[in-house]
Amino acid sequence: MFEQSTIFVSAALAGLALGLVPLIWISAARSYQKDFDESWRDAPPPLLRLARPLLRSLAPLVDDNLEPKRRDRISRRLTEGGLGYTLTAAELIMVRWLLTLSAVIAVGWLSNAYRLWTSSYLVLLVGLVPLAFFYIDIWLRDATKTRRLRIEKDFPFFLDILVLSMRAGLAFPSAFQEATSQLPHGPMRQELARVIREVRTGLSRRDALSRFAERIRLASISNFVAVVAQAEDTGGSLTTALTEQARQRRRERFQRAEKLANQAPVKLLFPLVAFLFPVTFIILGFPIVTEIKDSGLFSLGS
Repeated sequence: MFEQSTIFVSAALAGLALGLVPLIWISAARSYQKDFDESWRDAPPPLLRLARPLLRSLAPLVDDNLEPKRRDRISRRLTEGGLGYTLTAAELIMVRWLLTLSAVIAVGWLSNAYRLWTSSYLVLLVGLVPLAFFYIDIWLRDATKTRRLRIEKDFPFFLDILVLSMRAGLAFPSAFQEATSQLPHGPMRQELARVIREVRTGLSRRDALSRFAERIRLASISNFVAVVAQAEDTGGSLTTALTEQARQRRRERFQRAEKLANQAPVKLLFPLVAFLFPVTFIILGFPIVTEIKDSGLFSLGS
């Protein structure tokens, strides 16, 4: 009885959602195209692009009840992941709840379609719904990690070009622009281009670089900003300080490469034990077992 009622409720929720979602989406898309200008935003991923009208229309309901501290914390995480111009804090929360609702509907549909038992339904519900709820956090953490690794990879090259340009006679602002233009397209170039735009709009160079360090939150970037600020305060040679910075960053990059190389044998140990050794033992042992079987030793033992 409980199983039948559970399946009935799940099927009813799925039918209601399938009936209401198109109407809500059409209404949201019309108001979205009419009232909002999104030309300043970065292009979102394909799935979020389809749901953008719905998210943008429902986000104000979440934003009105969102605590300022939580909004700032989520916005900072989005900025660190390179999504500050793609999603807002309220839209991220809406994505979380839409994924959770989709997981509940999917579990209900599977239970109704395949006549799952109550225990199977609960296993799906317990496993799929929390995964959908926390998936956006996992995705954002992976995006932030990938972005930081890319910045750590490009930053030593930027410092080398910056030092070479300053030694060639360019001032720091011109050398900064030249080094930025030589970087490959990626998060490092985007962040440095943002610093240049902020300086052109009237923000001081120190404040623009400080914002840059706050967005990235890497020790190498913070040290670079501190060196530039100290050179401005003391009037010291910025070229000499940046040369030492570039040398230190290259040394750290080589050390990181050596560390990864030393970790490779340890990481290969499990595949060797799990896959290569059993196959080797089978190849070596099969002829021996065949010879023993042909000699009749197994029959003598029986």
